[in-house]
Amino acid sequence: PAFTRTIPQAANMSPSPEVLTPSSAEAFDAAVRSKAVCVVNFRADWCEPCVHMDAVFRGLAAEHPALAFAEVDAEALLPVSERFAVDAIPTYVILEGGAEKRRVVGASAPQLVEAVKALDTSAPAKAAPAAKTDASLPLDARLERLVNAAPNMLFMKGSPDAPRCGFSRQIVELLQGEGAQFGHFDILTDEEVRQGLKTYSNWPTYPQLYSRGKLVGGLDVVREMKEEGELKDALA
Repeated sequence: PAFTRTIPQAANMSPSPEVLTPSSAEAFDAAVRSKAVCVVNFRADWCEPCVHMDAVFRGLAAEHPALAFAEVDAEALLPVSERFAVDAIPTYVILEGGAEKRRVVGASAPQLVEAVKALDTSAPAKAAPAAKTDASLPLDARLERLVNAAPNMLFMKGSPDAPRCGFSRQIVELLQGEGAQFGHFDILTDEEVRQGLKTYSNWPTYPQLYSRGKLVGGLDVVREMKEEGELKDALA
C-alpha cells in the first residue's frame, strides 16, 4: 500500500511497556499468539494522526492487561500490512485467536475505545469510574484520553457522591435520573486540565458532559435535552 506522508509537529513518544513492538513478521506472529485477543496498531512516526492516537492506544494497553497490544510500523513491516490489507493509517485490527474480529480505520478514539472495551470480558463494569490523567503526556493527549475514558464522561467539581458545587450536583441528578452510567473527572484536582479543557471544547464553564468523546454540553443543555426527551438517545 502507498501511504501519504505528513510530518507531525510533535515528537513521537516511546511505546509504553504494555505495548509490544515487533520488528519482524515472526515477532509479529509471536505477539499475536501471546494472548487470546491482540489489538494491532498499524502506524508510522511521520503520520500526525497516528502520533495523536498513540496516547489513546497506549492508555488502553495499560487499562486492559488481559489483552495484547502491538504497534506495527506499517511500512517497515510491509508484508504484515499487506497480509491484513492495510491501505490507510492509522488502522487498528483486533485479532481473536489470530483471526480478525474487528477493525477501526482512522483516528477515531471513541470507536477504538468502544471496540477494545467490548472485547475485554475481564474488565469489571463500573458505574462511575474516576478518570485519571498522566501528567507526563502532552496536554492535548491527556485531554483526548480523558474525554474518551468512558463512553459518557462528566467533568465536574467533586465527585457524583460528593459534588462540590450546585451545578455539578444538578447534572449528576439529571444523569442518574436517566439511569445513565458515566465516568467522571474532578477538575479541581488538576488546574491544567481545568483550563485546557475550556479551550479544547470551546466551552468556558463547568460541568461539561461528553459522550463518545464528543461534547454534549453543560448543565443548561443537558437539562433542556432531558425536558425534550432527547438526553437518553444522546448518551452512549
